[in-house]
Amino acid sequence: MKQRLVIDAGEFETRIALLQGDVLVEYETVDPGAPAPDMFYRGKVLRVDASMDAAFGDIGETLSGFLPRAGKRYRQGDLCLVQIEAIPSTETKGVRLTDHPHLTGRYMVLQPGHKGVRVSQKLSESKQRAAKAFAETRCPEGFGLIVRTEWQELKRSLSDRFDSELSGLIAEWEDINKRFAASLKPGRLTDNPEVYARCMQVLSDPEAEIIVNRPELYTRLRASAAALPRQGAALRDETVRGPLVFDPFQIDTAIERARHRKLWLKSGGFVVVDYPEAFTIYDVNSGKDVRDLPPDDKALAVNLEACEAILAHMRLCNIGGIVLIDLIDMQSQANREALLDAVRAAAKADHGNVHEEGITSLGILQLTRRRTGLPLHMQLESVCKACQGSGRHLSDRQVEGEIRRAIARRVQSGQQSGYRIRCSRSVQTLIREDPYFESIDPVLETGRDYEIESLPGTGN
Repeated sequence: MKQRLVIDAGEFETRIALLQGDVLVEYETVDPGAPAPDMFYRGKVLRVDASMDAAFGDIGETLSGFLPRAGKRYRQGDLCLVQIEAIPSTETKGVRLTDHPHLTGRYMVLQPGHKGVRVSQKLSESKQRAAKAFAETRCPEGFGLIVRTEWQELKRSLSDRFDSELSGLIAEWEDINKRFAASLKPGRLTDNPEVYARCMQVLSDPEAEIIVNRPELYTRLRASAAALPRQGAALRDETVRGPLVFDPFQIDTAIERARHRKLWLKSGGFVVVDYPEAFTIYDVNSGKDVRDLPPDDKALAVNLEACEAILAHMRLCNIGGIVLIDLIDMQSQANREALLDAVRAAAKADHGNVHEEGITSLGILQLTRRRTGLPLHMQLESVCKACQGSGRHLSDRQVEGEIRRAIARRVQSGQQSGYRIRCSRSVQTLIREDPYFESIDPVLETGRDYEIESLPGTGN
C-alpha cells in the first residue's frame, strides 16, 4: 500500500502526517525551538545523586537534564558534552541524556569514543559478515561504527557513498566539539533534526510520496534524493496550499477522531481510553454488536476487532510505556491464544517496538510500547482549569454552594455587600433563585471558572 508523508510547516510548529493509502497511521507535531532526541548540548552538572548513580544538569532549556549511570564520573559544576536520548512523556520529568554520543547517517551510526564495528541484525548472516568486513577497513581510530540495514542498497561500485557519509559525520562531530569549546554557558549545540529525519525514513521508498509546503525543505530533499543509489520517493512541493496542505487527505478530521475518548468499532462495539500517569488503559465493550454467536466466540470477535483498532490508535497517538487492555472475558484458552497471535501479527506494522506480555487471570491484556516523545493528547491539549485534568468538575449546585460559603466568610469579616461574581450562566440561574443572595445583590458576569471580586469602595 502506498505511503504518503505530508508535512505542514507552519511558523510556530511543523505537523507531520504519515498515511498508508488513505489511512492516517502516524502523526506528530514538531516545535522547531523545542528539544528533541539526538540534539547535542553543553551541560552543567547541578547535582549528583550517588544513591541513583545519576547526575542532574542544566542544558539551557526549561526542562532539566537527567544523566543516568553518571554519579561516579561527575561532580557538581562539571561541564559536559551531552546528547538527548529521550524526551519525557510527562511534564514533570527532565530529558534523559547520554554522554556516549552517536551520529546517525543513512548507512551507518558513528559512535565517537567507541571501538569496533557492529552490524544490523536485520541483515542475513552472509550480509552481516560482508558488511562487517567492509566497514572494518574504513572504521577510523577513536570511533565505533554500526552498519545499518540500508547498507545492502550499496553496490561495490557505489562504496564511495559510504565513505562520503562517514567523512561527513566525522566533520559534523568535529564541528560539534568546536561549538562546545566556544560556548560560554549551557545550551544547544545542534538544531532539531526531527522533520528531516522523518523524511529520510521514507525517501528511499520508490512507492512513497513526500508532500511538503516549505520550499527550502523541498530543495534539501531533492538534493538528498539525487544521492540515492536508485529512484526514491516522489517529491511534491505544495507551497501554494500553505496551511491547508492536509485538507485533500482529511488528516485534521482523522486527528480529531483519534482524540475522542470513545472509539467506535464497525460491529457496534466500542473502546474507551483513559490516560492515568503510570499507564494507558483501554476498556473493550460489545456495545451495539448484535452478531448471533456463542458467547465465547462473540467475545473473541469483539476483542479481535478492538485490539486491531487499539494497536492502530497506539501508533497514531504515539502511546508509549505500559498499555493495559480490559478485554471481554474469554473462557477458552484457544481463543486467548488466537487473540495473542493476532496481536503479535498486527504489532509488526508498528515501528514503536510493541511487545505483548500476555493476558492476566483477570482478563487484562498487557502490552508495552517504546516511548518516542509526547503522546498525541499531550501534544494537542492543555490541562483544563476547571477540572485540573481529571475530565470532571464540580456540579453547578456545588459551585453555587462554594460561592455562597465564600461570600458568607466575607460577610462574617464585615463586608455586607458589593460583590462581582463571575461564573457560568447555569450557576447564575441558581444564584438568582437562592434567597441568601437577595440581600447581597451581587453583580453577575459570565465566566468559565467562578471568581469573586469586591467592587471598588466596598472594602475587602
